[in-house]
This record gives sequence, structure tokens and C-alpha cells, in this order.
Amino acid sequence: MRRLKHNFKKGMAFVLSLAMVAGLVPAMSGGANTVQAATGSGTEPSVTAYATKAQLMTAFTPDANGTATTKGKLVFGKKSDGTTAQEWYILGKDEGVSGDNTIIVAASPIARGQKFNSDISNKNDENLWSDCVYSEATITEVYANHYGASELRDTLQGMATNTSYFTSAEQGLMNATTVTTKDTKNSSVTYTTTDKLYALQGDYDNDQYLWAGTDDSTVLAMSSYLRNGEWFWLRSPYGGSGDFALCADRGYYVILGRVDIDSGSPVQPASNLDLSSVLFASAATAASSDTKSEKITDSAAMTLRLDGTGKDIGTVTYNTTTGDIKVVKGTTSQTVALVVQGNDGTNDWYYSKQITGTETINASDIKSALSLTSDIDLSACKIWLETTDSTSNLTYAVNATDIISITSVAITDIDIPVSNTALDTEASCTTEGVKSTTPQITWTPSDTTAGYNKSYTASVTLTADTGYEFADNVTATVSGNTATSVTKNADGTLTVTKEFTTDKRKIESVAAPTVPENNTFTAYYGYDGYDTTPISGTNTELGKTATVTFEGTTSPTTEDMAVTWTIESDGGVYDKTPEAENTFRWTIPESALTNYNAADCQGYDISTGNITGTITVKNKAATPVAITGTDSSIVYTGATVDVSQYFSIDNNAGAATYTLVTGTNGGTGEGTLSDTTLTVTHTGTFKIKVSTAANGIFAAGEKTVTLTVDNGTILYTATDYSTTYDGQPHSISVSVTNPEGTDVTYSTDGVTYGSDNPSFSNEGTHTVYYRITKDNYTTVEASKTVTINKKPVTITAQEQDIVWGNDINQSLYTVSEDGLITGDSIKEITLTPSTTDRTENGTISVSGVKIENAAGVDVTANYDITMANGNLKITHNTALAPERIEASKTKTTYTAGDTLNVDDLAVTVYYADGYSEPVQDYTTNVFAIDMSADGDKILTVSYTKNGVTKTKDITIKVNAALASYKIISGADSEWKQNTDRTITIGGNGEFSKFESVKVDGSIIDAKNYTAKEGSTIIILKADYLKTLSVGTHSFEIVWADGSAVTSFKVSKNTSDNEGSKDNNGNKDNSNDNPNSNPAAVPDDKKTNDSNSGNNTDDSQQITAPQTGDNSHLMLWVTLLAASLAGLLALLSVRMKKDDE
Repeated sequence: MRRLKHNFKKGMAFVLSLAMVAGLVPAMSGGANTVQAATGSGTEPSVTAYATKAQLMTAFTPDANGTATTKGKLVFGKKSDGTTAQEWYILGKDEGVSGDNTIIVAASPIARGQKFNSDISNKNDENLWSDCVYSEATITEVYANHYGASELRDTLQGMATNTSYFTSAEQGLMNATTVTTKDTKNSSVTYTTTDKLYALQGDYDNDQYLWAGTDDSTVLAMSSYLRNGEWFWLRSPYGGSGDFALCADRGYYVILGRVDIDSGSPVQPASNLDLSSVLFASAATAASSDTKSEKITDSAAMTLRLDGTGKDIGTVTYNTTTGDIKVVKGTTSQTVALVVQGNDGTNDWYYSKQITGTETINASDIKSALSLTSDIDLSACKIWLETTDSTSNLTYAVNATDIISITSVAITDIDIPVSNTALDTEASCTTEGVKSTTPQITWTPSDTTAGYNKSYTASVTLTADTGYEFADNVTATVSGNTATSVTKNADGTLTVTKEFTTDKRKIESVAAPTVPENNTFTAYYGYDGYDTTPISGTNTELGKTATVTFEGTTSPTTEDMAVTWTIESDGGVYDKTPEAENTFRWTIPESALTNYNAADCQGYDISTGNITGTITVKNKAATPVAITGTDSSIVYTGATVDVSQYFSIDNNAGAATYTLVTGTNGGTGEGTLSDTTLTVTHTGTFKIKVSTAANGIFAAGEKTVTLTVDNGTILYTATDYSTTYDGQPHSISVSVTNPEGTDVTYSTDGVTYGSDNPSFSNEGTHTVYYRITKDNYTTVEASKTVTINKKPVTITAQEQDIVWGNDINQSLYTVSEDGLITGDSIKEITLTPSTTDRTENGTISVSGVKIENAAGVDVTANYDITMANGNLKITHNTALAPERIEASKTKTTYTAGDTLNVDDLAVTVYYADGYSEPVQDYTTNVFAIDMSADGDKILTVSYTKNGVTKTKDITIKVNAALASYKIISGADSEWKQNTDRTITIGGNGEFSKFESVKVDGSIIDAKNYTAKEGSTIIILKADYLKTLSVGTHSFEIVWADGSAVTSFKVSKNTSDNEGSKDNNGNKDNSNDNPNSNPAAVPDDKKTNDSNSGNNTDDSQQITAPQTGDNSHLMLWVTLLAASLAGLLALLSVRMKKDDE
């Protein structure tokens, strides 16, 4: 069978090798593998020559049979020589890869000379497939045809990161794809690998197809995509042998190839491209200099054009009406080219021109360059600007935009200029294609506010929006009216103008010509040395111009216009009498108002067209005389006053007369004036007037002065009063020194005054207001204080010693010496203890003090009271009955039959005042408790005091009677000091129940003895015995259910002769009775008294009879061992016989 299998394997290897060799022979049938261009719609480019991003994902996807009506190719990356561009078939979107993407498969080998693996042996280095993802299996070994661990995959991974194949930017466009492959070594389980480049999947049994993409989602019929070319590696293993993998032959089927074959060994992988930044792909070639144009062959592969937004390549627009393509190069330093791609109905073509600045190319230029017979429809062409980054090997593009001609524009919302109003700055334009929806207005002249009776031209410049331009014959309207001018500028903008004219400026008002101040001339016209009349040519007192005010705020807002004067009164005759009044007329002639609208101006005469008005002016008055006076102020003294001293009169003045002005214009003072003498009866202000009569050319005159007679000052002294509370009344003092006859009154609130001077006896600062008055003197109002300070007093609580539960004595306190004034006494006081609990160091505080005088009036506030605490002791109240008792007992566990003792009771009594004390005069129910039976017993402790009894229960545990054990060896042993001997004592209890050893009633540490079986044997160690004092010590072996007691003696070592000892190191204490019981231990040896060992004299000999069984234990052990040996010999002989 093995040989058959071996021979089969050898045969299969031979057949497979032949198949591999045969697979390397070029196919003899079939023609060239051509890419057919899809017929263009209209004159649009074929999809195989120009494909949008969406078409890259959908237009080239094979159907379920692996064929495609339209096959397209891309140029992407380089072959292994680093210079030849690699071409790929486009297979459409892989739904297993996120985002916009397309699957691509190499249309020809990217490299050669690649083995699947270098040897055919199995692989067991798990690092080779560590990034292969198995669902559950743990893989320790794989065949040589395992793709995940293959050199083929390793090479593909290296290509994907090698800039000789793909630039860094190109690598950034490659998506990783997760594919599934079988592991034929391990029960054909599947695993996944995720790579940017991967080998296609094949099926040896379905050998007409290949699979690409995630989950092998895309089928490729080999008859459709691989009719020509070379064989190349697939990733699929051959299930019949671990050293063969599948290959795709250039014919129509899948073949086998041994993994280490090196005959050509082509690599033709698949990948996936990220299209998120791709605009389109085109087979057109950009001009590297000047222009380039040609037809595109059906086999031409396309190149991706990435979105060039942000690269500042430039802009390109086209106008389907004019056939113009306008190009503006951006700021990029890279070479920029215009590309126009179309289809003439039969062939795809392209035209390209290198762009260095701003250029315009017409469709007719392209037609001539391509020698086309039909005109080019730009709307069916693809137009763009592009630049290629030589470092990244990627091309970036911006699409052209269609230009629509604007034949007419309508500008609205321009406010018609209104005089003295700000000129409009912003218009509106909603014409489609105009970018400037709110264009700015430029005015000529460049005023900001409209003038009057003035022509203005509004100019608006419009910019066409992207995709639009203004037609050469474009028309325009402004606010519905035909524009004055429409100009298309060299930069493509449009300037529209419109002329406007404003109204005449209105004269709103006129200010009459200037006249002399106060309408009074300053010269004596008609008199010697002066002009005859005020309107004479040399006169300057009547203004030569009138000022008109225009409407609005435009400068100038006013203008001075020349006027003519005429005398209007007395038939045109001037009256020169001093202070006489004459009326004059001024006129602005119509000739000065030609450019203005004065119809609404006051003074406008519609019949003459003039602006006119009249004014009345008084002649100069007679020359006044100089009279001066000084307002003065004096203090009232009671004497008369000469008022002439307050005036100075011009010598040219006439006679002077003095009068006292009274009434509403008079002063506030009262008195009489006789000639120049003033008698004051009431102080205040006095208006004194002096009048002089006219004297020739000098006018009469008068002058009034104000004389203020102020009140006199009262002289006085006032003093405060200050003392400490003494119960007596106290007041301030006020004394007047000048003038006599003043009236002094007092007040406590500053409102109500009386003649009585208030007095005060209680503490505090008391304000007393006083008022001093007298006619013609300033009233004095002020205040002084009576200050009565609090009298200090100390009240101290006396020390008190009380029994708990009693109140303190509220009358036990002391008042400091000289504390209360005579007649005052303490009527209320509260003494408060710091605690009501028993205390040795409590305090008594003082509060609630009230002091009254002899009249029963509360005078507490008159004292500064210091309250001192007193000491407080509260002692236990022996009359209290107990609240509870607590009782404890040292021993609470007994054995049935034991006597219940109560001498270890501790009883404590507790009282309501917190006091507690131990007591002995308690009673118990000890005699009522049955100690013969085991179980829990209640021992009740009772205590009675002051008629109240309290009890406490204690639980006594009575255990069943212990087993009766005895010492069977070593009883009453003796050990001498300064020896290394031990003491061995045995008991008849079971060793399994042994618990502890007690010496002198206390359990000793197990390290001080050795316990062993043989009933129970205890060996006291010498180191422990050395710690014991000379004397007799009690010894007890304790088992779980009882104990056995004896004693041993520690004695001084007086000689080296220790007498005969038994084998245990004990002194020979045997007696004649081998079955005698251990000597009884006296009762007094059961105590833990440290002096118990002194009850026996050092010379006393304690007999320890030999007890227990005297049979020879070792003899019986020997006999038992011999019996067992014989039995084992017999068994051995029997077993040998059985074997025979």
C-alpha cells in the first residue's frame, strides 16, 4: 500500500512536473488580448479612455461568469526594472474594503524569477505564518505550498513598500485586502491574510476561472482576461501534494507548479486602490512642451487624475457659445498643461497645451490640430488642467467650468441723489451669473453727500460668477432706466454708469445784517465830527451783508450776501436825537438769488424776488456819570451807621439823594434811614440807593449797595460732667458772660427745650442740648454730656459640698467690698452647678443677677458685674438603692460530683449617681444547685441595700465525670540538680487522647518534654528540670476525658553517688508489691502554691513502687517479628509454585 502510495506519489509528481513544464510552453491558439473601447455617447469620450470615479467602481466590474462587456486598464506603479509602467485591469469596487475603491489585477507580470518557496519541505517555524488569521485551529506545521508562509507572499509584501515599484504617495493609495486561503496540511482549514498586494485564487477542479477581492468576491474568466501572456503564480495550494501550488496558464485553465520551480516564475498580483481623492482616469497624455494632440488607441491604459484642489494648479473655463477655453496658470512651480479630450464619433482624441500664464484657446484651434472634419462641441468634451508630481508619480487635475454669456444686467436699489443727502454706496444686482450681488457705487465727482443743482455719474463695476462671462454686446438698466454707458473691461468685468442731476439748494432762513450792540448806535450821527446818517458810505455800524442758511448739512451751509440800506421811518428822514429810535430796511436783490430757491425763506418778496427786512436802532444815549458802591458787612453792636461811606460819586454828577429800598426788592433787615444815618432795629440786609440828577451832557445816575448787618456773638462757657455711679443726680453747667439778658434753655432730645437743666443718676453717657438766645445775636445751640460710669462689683459663688441628688444653696455667695452703694441690694441671683454628677472639681457659676435700690427700682445696669465661679463637690448618696449588680466567677466549669465553691466570686454594685463598689455581703443559691449531674446550672447572686435587692445570674457548666486514670510508672520520682538525667512518668490513658502535661497545676510547653506511645509515656527534659526549684512538684497527665496525678521531687545533689537508677534515669523506687497503686498525693499538693515543694524535707525519701504490667514487652515484639518473617517466607514459596 505504501509502495502504491509512494509509486502514486512518484507518478503524480512526474505528471505534475510534466504539467508544469507544459504550462511553460506558449499557447499556440488565440490572438492578441485587446481592450475594446466602449462606443461613445454622442461625442463624449469612451469610458475606456476617460472614466469618472463612479465608473471606475462600476463600469468595469465582471459579471457572475467572470466576463465584462467593457474592460479598462490603468497605469500604476513600475515593473521590477523600475522604469517600465505597470498596467492593471480595472475590476470595480470591493465591498469588503471601506470607502471608494476599485480592485486592480496586473495585466502582465510585474516581476519574474520568483519561486513560490525555495524548498519543498514542510515548515514548522510559526513566525512564518504568525500574521495569518485562523478561526480556531492552532497550527504548528504547514506544507511548502502554504501561501501565508511563502516566499511569494513575502516578495509581494516587499514590493508594496518598495519605492522602486510604487512611490510613497502611490503606496498611500493602495488599500489592504483581506483574502482567504486553504491550509491543506491542516484538514484544509482556511486562514486569512491582509496585504496591499496579493496573489489571485484558483481552483484546480474549476480551472477556467480566477478570483480576486475580499472573500473572492470578483470572478475573472481566464478566457476573457488571460488569453495571452505568461503563466503566473496563484496563492492556492494543490490539495494532492504539499509541494505543489496552483498557477494560471496563459491558455484557459489552472495548472500545477512545484513550489521551487524557477522557470520564469512570473508574478502577476492583484491590489486595491483608494479612490477617495481621485477625480477621474484618462488615457490622454499631457503636453510636456508646447502642444500635443493625437487619437487614443483602443489598447491605451488610463492614468488616475487626483483632485488638485489646494495645489494651486490654476483655473480653466470654457464657453460653449464662443468655443473659447480660458486658462489661468496658478502659482505652482510644476509644469501645468491644459487637456481637452473628446470623441469624433469613431475615435477618442485629446489635445494638450502647456500653460505658462493666461491663455485662450478656441475650439477651432483644436479642430485644426487634430485635422477633424466636424466642429467640436465643448459641452461633450472633458476639459481640465493637470500637473504631474515627478516625486510621487501622481497626476493632479482641476476640471474646467462651463461659461455662460450674460447678455443683459439689471442694477437696482440705487437711491437717486438728493441734495444734502449722503450718496448711496451700494446697489443690487440679481441677474443670473453676476457674482457681485451688492456692488459698490463710485460717484463722479467723488462727493459723499450730494450737492445742490449738480450733475453726478454713478459707476458700478460687476464681476461675472464662475462659469459666466459678460457678452461683448451686453446691455444694462439702472433702476429700470437705460444705463448711460456699459463698458466691458479687459479683465472681463463690466462697468455700468448712470447720470443724475440734483435740485437747486433751498434757502431756509436769513439772518438780518448786523446792527450795533443792543440796537444802539455808538456815535452821535448828525452831530459835528460824525456822519450825517448811519447809512452813509463810511458807516460800519449797520452790516453790509445778510447771512442766508441753506438746507441740509453740505458745506457751505451758510453764505453772506450783500445788502442795500434805506431809512424807512419819518418819510426817510433820520432823527438824530440821543436815544431816539429810527427804522431801517435792508434788501438782498433778486440777482444774488439766481442759483437758489428762496421761495420758502422768511422775508422773501414774491413780487420783486428780493429778500428784505426792517430793523429799529436807538441813538446813542447821553454820557452817564460814574457812581460806585461797595457791598459791605458789619456785626451788630447797637450803634447807628453812616451809609455814605459805602459810595463814591463822580464829580460831574448832580445832587445825591439816599433812600432805603423796601418792598420786594428791599433787604431783610429792619430800621430807618435819615439822610445818611441808618438806625438798625432788626439785623439783616439793607438795600441803600443813592440817586444823582442829570447835569448837562451827563445823564442822571444811581447806585444801590447791600449792607449786611450780622447778628452779634454771645460769649459763654459750657462744661461736661463725668463720675462713677453713686446714686446721686448730676448735670452740665452753662454760664453767659456777654451780653446781658440772654435766655438759656435745655433739652434732652434736641427738639423740646425748657428752662430746667436736666440731671441724671443712672450709668451711661447722657447728652444735654442747650440753647442761648437774644435779639440781634446769633442763637447758640450745642450740647454737653453727663457721663456716669458703671460701678465695678464682683459677686463670687461660695464653695459648696453636697450629696448627689441635692440642690446647691442659692444664697451662698459674696459681694466684693465697696461693691454696692448704700441703699442698693441684690434682689435676684442664680447659682448654677457645672454638673449634677458626682465630682470633686465641679464649679458653681453666677448668673441672673438683679440689683434694686431702696425704692425697688432695677439698677443692675449701673454696675459692671464680675461673676466668679465657686468650687463644687458632689459626693455619693449613701441612701441610694442599687440600680444593678455585676458578678463574675473565676471558675465556671466543673465535673459532676465536684463541690461548687463561691470563694472566687467578685460582686460589684452600681448606683444611679454613677458610683460603684465591690461588696462581700451578698448571698447565693449555691446550696440549692445539684452538682451531681452534668449540664448548665444557674448560680444566682443577690445583694440588698436600702430595701432594694438586685440579682445577677452566672451560668455554671458541669461536665460529666472524667474517666479514672492512674500513673503506672515513675510516680513520686526524684531528680537531683546539676545532672543531665530526665524523669519518665507513664499513665494508663490512651495516647490518642493525650492533650497536655501540667506541673504545679500549670500546662507546660510541649518543648519541655517528650510524649510517646506505650499507654502514655512523658519524659521531662533535663533543661526543663533545671528551671525548677528544690522541693516536691505536682505532676498531671491530661487526656481528653480525664487525668492522672502524681508528684516528683527536685533535690540538691550532695554527692556523685546517686544510688541505683532504673533504665529511665529514675531512682530505684520499686517495692515488693508489683500491682500496688500509686501513692496518693496529699490535698495540699494540688495547689499552685510555689512553696508546696518545701513541705518535704530534703532528706525525705519518697517510695515510688513499680506499677503496671511487668511482662517483657521486647520479648513479645521479637516473637511477633519472627512470626511475620515466617509467614512471608511461606507466601513467597507459594507464589513461585503458582508461576510454574
